[in-house]
Amino acid sequence: MGMLKEFFRDKSAARLLLIAASVLLFVSQFFYYFDDAGNSFFNPGSEFRASTVYIDVSSRGIATGWQLHTHAYWILVVLAFALLRDDIADSKWFGRFGYWGALILILVATSPGAPFRANGARMGAVALLMALAAALMNQFGRKSIPPPLK
Repeated sequence: MGMLKEFFRDKSAARLLLIAASVLLFVSQFFYYFDDAGNSFFNPGSEFRASTVYIDVSSRGIATGWQLHTHAYWILVVLAFALLRDDIADSKWFGRFGYWGALILILVATSPGAPFRANGARMGAVALLMALAAALMNQFGRKSIPPPLK
């Protein structure tokens, strides 16, 4: 319990939210990005007779997010290194640009997207929204801190 308490010490809410978004993105990569064989659409046909046509839109077989986002490995390693090192995450540069950079990295890690009926795609979208919230929290929280007295 002491290690967990030590982990949360001196971390801003924005940084903890960005860490949680990165963990959620990591977990989302283990889910299938396409979980059914095909799609269907309504085709009225000639004389407006109704018919449903089933088409297979997946050019690839069923796979997890790791196969769809092969570049996510490196992005998650970079995010973990930047967010878990106090000397990097507490720097003035990271406070100004790092959260927006992390948001861009999470966006790149979720591209190309998958259909939202897949659980991993939904989790990736939630991670992206969490990263956006963390960047906005950092931006507005940073401006409210008064400059140090000289």
